[in-house]
Amino acid sequence: MKRFDLSLRLLLILTLFFGAARWTYKITEGFTIHDIQSHNLNYEVKNPSLPNVFDQRFTFLGSGGQCYAFISEDRAYVLKFFKNHLSHVLPWQIERKKRVQKKLARDFTSYKLAMEKLPEETGLLYVHLNKTANLRCKARIIDKLGIEHEIDLDKLPFILQKRAEMPYPHLLKLVQNNDLEGAKEAIDSLCKVIVTRCQKGIYDEDAKIHRNCGFIGNRAIIIDVGRFKEDPQKLDPAMQRVDVADCTKKLKLYLDEISPELAHYLEENYAKDHP
Repeated sequence: MKRFDLSLRLLLILTLFFGAARWTYKITEGFTIHDIQSHNLNYEVKNPSLPNVFDQRFTFLGSGGQCYAFISEDRAYVLKFFKNHLSHVLPWQIERKKRVQKKLARDFTSYKLAMEKLPEETGLLYVHLNKTANLRCKARIIDKLGIEHEIDLDKLPFILQKRAEMPYPHLLKLVQNNDLEGAKEAIDSLCKVIVTRCQKGIYDEDAKIHRNCGFIGNRAIIIDVGRFKEDPQKLDPAMQRVDVADCTKKLKLYLDEISPELAHYLEENYAKDHP
């Protein structure tokens, strides 16, 4: 009976422990300082000077597959830290470690490519992938629990990017304000940024407009640049038309719902010659 009571208590303790762990993970979206530590990869990036925006705090915005994102107090900038997936790999998990390292190398290569070839089209201001000693700058970030952390930017990989409004809410707002000309300009800008990416010989493996693009004012940018790779085929104008048509399929379905006139505009100007 005593042994049964002991087992029951142990089970209860374990249940409470793992339940608390799951609750904490859900509340924080998995963010910990340990999970953004340096990856020790060697990726030199050609950057301009680091913008002087770190006199303000950055508050937790969200968590994606690659990064944790924090938004500035003036809501003009987003600061992203790479998730250190290697911290969750056990020493004996050799194959898993190789897969994680390969994915991380792909991500870093994509951000380097975006910063050096498409800074205007992505809103990127700074991409820091190596440990350095010259920035001498710290960022104050606030996690989902409201806890403030001071981060030495020389020591961690990070991305600083202009903040953009998501595309569907932006287009809907224009439609609701009866600004169809502005909406057409926004559609033009979305398609133009796709063409410009192609003209620079870059393919986006995750070109989903609804979640990976955004607007600064009425100018479109690509906000998620973690799946870029060089592809000379995209230099072909015919391939560019195909890329635009493919990328805007879901956008047309959305426009069908909110404004058939805009859906027709998109199809006539950017998709009518594509099967």
